[in-house]
Amino acid sequence: MKKHNLFALMILPLLLGGLSSCSDTSSTSNGGSSSTDPVEITFWHTSGQTVIRELNKKIEDFAALVKENEGVDVKITLSYQGSYDDQLDKILKGFPTGNYPTIAVAYPDHVAEYLESEGSDPGRYVVNLQDYIDNPETTFGAEEWLGDGPADDFVTAFYEEGSSYAREGIYSLPLMKSSEVLYYNVNLALAYAYRYDSTINNRDALDEFINNLSWDEFMDFCQFILDDSNSSNPITRDLVWPAYYDSDENLFISQSYQAGIPFIDINDSGEGEILFNNDEAKSMVSSLKDCYDRGLFTTKGANGDKYGSEYFSTGQVVFDVGSSGGAGYQYPQGDGFDVGIARVPSIDNNPLYVTQGLTLCLLKTPDDVDGRKADYAWKFLKYLTSSEVNAELCVNGSEGYVPVRTSSYDTDFFNIFLEEGEFVADVADTVINEIDGHYLNTPCFKGSAAAREAAGGIITQVFLHGDIDGAFEEAENQAKLAM
Repeated sequence: MKKHNLFALMILPLLLGGLSSCSDTSSTSNGGSSSTDPVEITFWHTSGQTVIRELNKKIEDFAALVKENEGVDVKITLSYQGSYDDQLDKILKGFPTGNYPTIAVAYPDHVAEYLESEGSDPGRYVVNLQDYIDNPETTFGAEEWLGDGPADDFVTAFYEEGSSYAREGIYSLPLMKSSEVLYYNVNLALAYAYRYDSTINNRDALDEFINNLSWDEFMDFCQFILDDSNSSNPITRDLVWPAYYDSDENLFISQSYQAGIPFIDINDSGEGEILFNNDEAKSMVSSLKDCYDRGLFTTKGANGDKYGSEYFSTGQVVFDVGSSGGAGYQYPQGDGFDVGIARVPSIDNNPLYVTQGLTLCLLKTPDDVDGRKADYAWKFLKYLTSSEVNAELCVNGSEGYVPVRTSSYDTDFFNIFLEEGEFVADVADTVINEIDGHYLNTPCFKGSAAAREAAGGIITQVFLHGDIDGAFEEAENQAKLAM
C-alpha cells in the first residue's frame, strides 16, 4: 500500500467551559432527563439492505458499548425514506411540525438547504459539529472506548466537505465515500490497443497506457476504436459506443475544475454565486459535443437515463465512467471478460474528481430538550468513523465505497480485503492509491444542488439539441431561481 496524504488540522483554542449540549448530560432542569434515562434516536437513510444490515450490527455494538461504559440505554432506529430528494423534501416539510430525525444521510447540498431553512435563527435545526470538536471532553479521541482517533486522521477532502458551507462551522461528517473511476473491458481494450500501438501487447502495458491517458488522448483512442470497429473485425460486432459517461453533472463539473473554469462559489458576504455561464465553459461543452457527434461517447442524460453498466456488462462499450460505489453493477455477464479500473482521464492531466457517497448530519429535534439525543448521536458518528468500524462498514456494507479515515487503510481487516476481494477490492485500491489527494468539493449553499443539476442539463441539452447559448442561459436561470 502507498502512503496516504494526511492534512494538518489547525488546533483551535479550547473552550474554557463545557458546552451545555455536549458535556452536561446529568441536568434535569427545564424538563431535562437524568443521565441514566434511555435515549431514543431516529436515523433517516436512503440505503439498500446491504448497508443497512451492517449498520444495524454497528448500532447493536454501539449500544452495548454505551451501556458498558456509561450505563445508558441507547436505541437507534433506522428508517428508510426513499431517495435523497425524497428525504430532503420530507425533512424540509418536517421542520415546522417537528417531524424529522436526529441523524440524517444527506448530500452536502441538502445540508445547505437545511441551514438556509433556519433563517435568522442559526442553530435552530442543524447541529454545528464544530462545537463538539472544540470541546476537549467530546472531541475526536476524547472517549477512548469509542475507538475513534484524532480529526487529522480523516482523508483531507472527505473531512473538509463538512465545512464547505456558506456558514462558518462543520455541519456534516463523511461516513463512506466514493468517486468516479474508469471501468474498461480488458479483452476489447487490449485488442484495440495492440492495433493502435503494437508495444501494448500485454495486460501490464495496457494498464499503464490507460492510466496515463489525458482526456484528449482518451478521445483519440476512442476515435481509433470507432474507426476500427467499422471494419470486419468480429470482436467488435456488438460495440455501440467506445465509451459511456454515467453522470452528465460530474462530466461538466470535473472538467470545469480540471481546466480552471469557474463553476460556482461563495462570495465574501457568504452568498452563493452561479459562475458557469462563461465563454470558457461554452468552449469546453462545444468540444465535448463534437466528440459526442462523432460517436466517441455518450452520457446517461443523452441516452434516456440508462446507466452505462447496462452496456458495459454486456460488452457493448469498451469504457464506462461510473461511481466506484456502484462497482457491483459493472461486473460482466457470465464472466465474459476481465475488468480493468483506472482513474478517469483528465484535461491536461490535471486529475480532480468529485467526491460522492454517504455523508451524515445531526439535527436538533424539538423533543431533545437537554441535548442528550444530539450528544449520543455525536458519539455514534465518532464510533461509525472510527478506524476499525469504518473499515468493516465499507467492506461488508458496500460495493466500492472506501473508508473515511486513512488509518482504516492500514488495518489488517481492510488489507485482507484488498488482497482477497478481487474486483471490488481493485476498485477500492484504485480510489485509494490513484485518486486520493485529487478530490474536489464544490461549495454548498441554497441553490448549489440546482446548479449541479443545471450543469448536467447543459450537457444533455447541448448533446441532443445544440444551442449552446440557450442551454447555458436556461441553466443559469434555473440555478438562480433556486437560490
